[in-house]
Amino acid sequence: MRRLLSCSLLLSVGLLGCSAGGEGALPLYQATGSLKVGGKPLANITVQLTPVDATAKSKPGIGKTDAEGKFTIATNGDKGANPGKYKVVLIDGAAMAASNQSQGMGGKQISTEEASKMSGEMAMKIMQQGKAAMTVPEPPFPKEWGDAKTSPKEVEVTNAAITINIDI
Repeated sequence: MRRLLSCSLLLSVGLLGCSAGGEGALPLYQATGSLKVGGKPLANITVQLTPVDATAKSKPGIGKTDAEGKFTIATNGDKGANPGKYKVVLIDGAAMAASNQSQGMGGKQISTEEASKMSGEMAMKIMQQGKAAMTVPEPPFPKEWGDAKTSPKEVEVTNAAITINIDI
């Protein structure tokens, strides 16, 4: 009995060291917000937090707006954002679906994770490579919001929850 208890305790302690974040992982803090254009909420928009400093340990965070324009940021599938400074980038789900259809992807919806991989820069490169026949609808927000280099919104996540209200 004592041996079983000792083995169980040892196994439990060993498993504690195998958390998903790993050694040195940055903590996550709640990051929620809302997106409105002209006072009206925008739905189906991916909100991406892109670290300002490319050498920072902070990971990008993403969230998707609901019908009320509200979103919750997640990092690597876990709710929250790492501490750090971020540029806020917006990705229009409808424009991405139209772009996919024009590129022969059948207009299928893509996940938030896939959308975050396809930045505004990529869309511009595709268009510049002679895909003139592609008709992608204009996003319902100014174009500069689609790229971390030109986005006018910067936020900082500190050691506390943050609310990111975007009113364009």
